[in-house]
Amino acid sequence: MRSQCSHCMRLSVGRELKIPGVELLVREHYQAPDNLAIRYGIKYEAQLEKELLLNLDGLVQAPNDNSMDSTIELMQQGVPVIYQGSLRGGSGEVVFSGRPDFLLRADYRFVFSQAGLTAIPFGNDSRGYSAWDAKLSSSAKPDYQNQVALYLDVLESIGLAAKTEHGLILGSREIIGFDPAVLLAQLAPKRAEFLGAVKKFVDSRPKLLADVGVLICDASSYCDICEYPSLCEETRHESNHLQLVAGITRVQIASLNRSGVQSVRQLADFSGETDKLSEQKVQQLSLQARLQQQTYDTGQHFVKVVNQDALDALPKPNNADMFFDLEGFTFFPEPGGLEYLFGWTSVDKGEEFHHNWADDRQGEKESFAIFVKELIHRQQRFPGSKVYHYANYEQSALRKLAIRHNIYQVEVQRFLERGVFVDLYKLVKSALVISQESYSIKKLENYYEFKRGSDVKEAMGSMDYYDQYLTALSEDKSQAEMLKRQVIAYNQDDCASTLALYKWLLTL
Repeated sequence: MRSQCSHCMRLSVGRELKIPGVELLVREHYQAPDNLAIRYGIKYEAQLEKELLLNLDGLVQAPNDNSMDSTIELMQQGVPVIYQGSLRGGSGEVVFSGRPDFLLRADYRFVFSQAGLTAIPFGNDSRGYSAWDAKLSSSAKPDYQNQVALYLDVLESIGLAAKTEHGLILGSREIIGFDPAVLLAQLAPKRAEFLGAVKKFVDSRPKLLADVGVLICDASSYCDICEYPSLCEETRHESNHLQLVAGITRVQIASLNRSGVQSVRQLADFSGETDKLSEQKVQQLSLQARLQQQTYDTGQHFVKVVNQDALDALPKPNNADMFFDLEGFTFFPEPGGLEYLFGWTSVDKGEEFHHNWADDRQGEKESFAIFVKELIHRQQRFPGSKVYHYANYEQSALRKLAIRHNIYQVEVQRFLERGVFVDLYKLVKSALVISQESYSIKKLENYYEFKRGSDVKEAMGSMDYYDQYLTALSEDKSQAEMLKRQVIAYNQDDCASTLALYKWLLTL
């Protein structure tokens, strides 16, 4: 259950209250959260456990079972490092239960050595334990801190909390500790808000499924980690929910709700201003909703030009133009991820696809150098030529690569400043309104003749394929090669689609 999502809270509480229909609904739609971030997070935790076991040998233990009693038994024995323990209880009105990745005795502290994560003696007070969670992220997000605070709260309630720092072991291999008093102070208002919402729902005495309320996550981004994403998706469309409107925010939805606007259809007919939205902003959202509603009603796709000047400013074709797409792998073991595939389509000798593949930092550097050299060559021969791409990822990645490898920094910066790179996403967003739920290039393909040939359908899908490729490299070379070809085909589709989009925009 996601404490920040009222939908998840109501479903979970409704299930505990045995409201008729809730259990069946949850069972029908339950889907164990599973994505690369979760899988690599689990791998990271396992890697840290392995390092501790190798570095500390008998000083590290896991409980015999998942019970809190077994965890407390190890703490009472004074085991320096406990992994995968269980904690339950705390000072809140609702019982908390969870499994901290590591519990560390007060007279030890975590450090990273050349051999990985270890713990070294620190101080003379061995009373109590600190709670630590491993997070693949490179930043100590507030939600992560609150999770640690909940573990700390349980330890406090049973008299086994260390007065030392509790904290996070980040994917960047940084150890971030927090003062226990600060953690608990941060937790207090968030927990009070959550418990207040639970109490309000319980006090409403829900008896029927309808009493549970709208069965949609407060933000569609929560569905990435929700156990019931298909329920949200179905309910959004069944209820014509405002979350379907491309680009709309939670704050805007709440403001529109207060003005009596609850659906896409209602927003399509709404005008004026709200307590948070100007009349101009409402007009923009209303137009977006109106076009989407037309598509829902007819099955046809609609587009409206709202800035002809922006379209007219689109550079004219040049024989040296490049249509560029990068594929990156966020979960590469080294910080910053890996840009593993540089692909571009050229048009000077007919449409021709070029690509460079990388499996490591050296390969990434070589691929980057090849691309920049090609760009320099084309700019010298055809100074007005452009590099077209969709969304800001490519420009951001090139800046990062120039710094990371300490090559072509001046050239990349010059190209960026001179407008050699043209982000067609920015142009589309400023010039057009389309009747789609997002402005991804896949959605835009409804408007121009383009058919994908790759089995890979989304950018996250390409990362899944690359992950499978990495596994297959050491197990099945032929399978690895097949997966590699599929990712390259996906990249080629993206480059070709960018070219087709450019041609379509020229016709508007």
